[in-house]
Amino acid sequence: IVDHIKRKLDIEVGETTADGMFTLKTVECLGSCGTAPMLQCGADFHENLTIEKVDELIEKLRSKGERSTYLKSLVNS
Repeated sequence: IVDHIKRKLDIEVGETTADGMFTLKTVECLGSCGTAPMLQCGADFHENLTIEKVDELIEKLRSKGERSTYLKSLVNS
């Protein structure tokens, strides 16, 4: 999932997209191992992720046009 997000957003972990909309961070634990792979976007948790769900989420966030959205994903997901 992390590798897909990196390719989709054309950034590495710790970087922010050119438009300032997304920053990708990884963390060891978000306290939801039973629903991995998962990510946190702002205060929201997105669980049982697939590549398709990640793509839908990114497009939804882009359509809202909010800036500085932090995507935190479990390492090795």
